[in-house]
Amino acid sequence: MDPLSFLLMVERLTLSSPAFLVAVPQLVDPNFHRAVVLLVEHGEQGSMGIVVNRPIELDMGEFCASQSLDFFGDSSNKVYQGGPVQTDRAFLLHQSDHEGPETEPVMGQVKLSYSLESLEQIVQTPPPRFRVFLGYAGWGEGQLAEEVTSGAWLVCHADPGVLYMRDPDKMWESVIRSMGIEPVQLMHSGVVH
Repeated sequence: MDPLSFLLMVERLTLSSPAFLVAVPQLVDPNFHRAVVLLVEHGEQGSMGIVVNRPIELDMGEFCASQSLDFFGDSSNKVYQGGPVQTDRAFLLHQSDHEGPETEPVMGQVKLSYSLESLEQIVQTPPPRFRVFLGYAGWGEGQLAEEVTSGAWLVCHADPGVLYMRDPDKMWESVIRSMGIEPVQLMHSGVVH
């Protein structure tokens, strides 16, 4: 077995949250093409994650105005597409002292908030590290494990610093390289989907 195949096999077998799910180039679903997903929940009932590298054509100023909120940060910061499920609902990933309702620790100092009250509080005093995502990625019982086993996703350690990269278009390649894989090798591998 060549080293890349061995590495891919090992990475497929490690699945727990928090982790990054990294879509292989052969994954053709437009919702997940070259996606980096922060897996925030994984269990027998199913899995939930946030696609962290998909900015959309909506900035924080426009988003907050649509919610009748004032944003006291850089209004040109982008909102992100967090996944294809419940795209009308906002999820916030942040590193802050915020402890509002429906706020859960994800890893280290990174928290996930998903209530309107939390959104209202955070946009009034935005922390340096936060992003707003519309929607999330969800998998039913056993579905994600099956996709990982079939080679659609690589799994690696979630790095909080990657979540807030200035250039989200470079996030996929950066995470792949952090796994010791050159993206071009992965593109020409026998991984399917």
